Amino acid sequence: MLRLHNTLTRTIEPIRPLAPGTVSMYSCGPTVYRPVHIGNLRSFLLGDLIRRALAWTGLSVRQVMNITDVGHMTDEIYDRGEDKMLLAAADEGLSPEEIAAKYEAAFHRDAGRLGIIPAEVYPRASAHIAEMIDLIGRLLDRGHAYVDAGTVYYDVTTFPDYGRLSRNSLDQLRAGHRLAAVDHHKRHPADFILWKAAGPRRVVRFDSPWGEGYPGWHIECSAMSIAYLGERFDVHTGGVDLAFPHHEDEIAQSEGALGHPVVSMWVHGDHLLFSGQKMAKSSGNVWTLDRLEEEGHHPLDFRYLCLTSRYRRQLRFSPDATGATRPARRRARRPRSGTCASATLSSTTSTSPGPSRWCGAWSATRRSQGPNGERCCGTGTGCSASASTPPPAPPRTRSCRPGRPSCSRPATRPGPGATGPRATGCGTPSTNWASRCPIPGRARPGAAGARAAARCGTGR
Repeated sequence: MLRLHNTLTRTIEPIRPLAPGTVSMYSCGPTVYRPVHIGNLRSFLLGDLIRRALAWTGLSVRQVMNITDVGHMTDEIYDRGEDKMLLAAADEGLSPEEIAAKYEAAFHRDAGRLGIIPAEVYPRASAHIAEMIDLIGRLLDRGHAYVDAGTVYYDVTTFPDYGRLSRNSLDQLRAGHRLAAVDHHKRHPADFILWKAAGPRRVVRFDSPWGEGYPGWHIECSAMSIAYLGERFDVHTGGVDLAFPHHEDEIAQSEGALGHPVVSMWVHGDHLLFSGQKMAKSSGNVWTLDRLEEEGHHPLDFRYLCLTSRYRRQLRFSPDATGATRPARRRARRPRSGTCASATLSSTTSTSPGPSRWCGAWSATRRSQGPNGERCCGTGTGCSASASTPPPAPPRTRSCRPGRPSCSRPATRPGPGATGPRATGCGTPSTNWASRCPIPGRARPGAAGARAAARCGTGR
């Protein structure tokens, strides 16, 4: 049973699926206004690793990852600034729809190069406005939200558990610690936007009962996770920087609208650091997979680098550290002796089939084994798709001396006075060096030779 750290309870807990045999998982996906960088990809790898580990234990996984193409503001904490999608559209001279299509395709390409198993569904925020409006209506009906000049705010004082995930309190989230961020339309400084009234120059806008506008960033994940996974699901993953305010607000929205807990376990991965700082587009210290390849690194070198650190610890990235993983990554991917030559990769683990490799891409959903117990990707000649126990291991062998023939070592050492080749513990006397099995004319002199002779039962 897989055990993970639940950010909500601060404890290590086993994943217990609500539906027998199937784990439902929601992963926060990219905002498609720029290429994703490798810091983003480390967060997406967390969901992939959990999925593979669960599949190894025999569980199936239904994963949903959202695509944010509207409503993500440049100031994520206070829902202020400009919409990132609109800024990118203006910079590149494209429409917001063209920007979203361009960078969503780039995201899927990068995820495939990194060996990330695709989610079952990638819902776009702009295609689920009706679900968001419905959820906001529920919050208004239950007294958790209020409308001011066409903008709908969530009233955090109506949700007693607000701050439980991030360990914040409403007293800590007071006004004045950042004066430029104070919104005088809010009843409490920590209130956040569910629906924003569109200004006169707003390009992307949607009709709603409160006038034309667009959804807040946080309501998107609540609406889409419930739409695809139901009112209760097992695991929610994301980067540690999303714990507040995004996931904190998501809990308040979902539980406020439904009246009960929705997510069983919250799992967060820590930052990727470069030059001592969190890698972020706003900081300008980003590396993409394209840049890594230009520097001569394989994308899977970075995947291997991520595996060298716990997911809840910060990982320091450098090109040299990535390059240092290459020999180990190549050894891990090298076909082992007896690997099924005709086996092909499972379609659930790779976007393109290829020869069988003993590697991170082998199918976690098919624990198949080759004739010598090695793991095989998918199925093929010599592989059993349902081998529950490996075949008998070959005899243990070792070399008596570098460059000498190998020898079979019996399970138990022969007792005193035993004779014959099997008594040597190292093959036949004619194939071994003198200290183990003395050959006439080559026995070691003195006590060493006598001890060697006693081992071989020769009496010499």
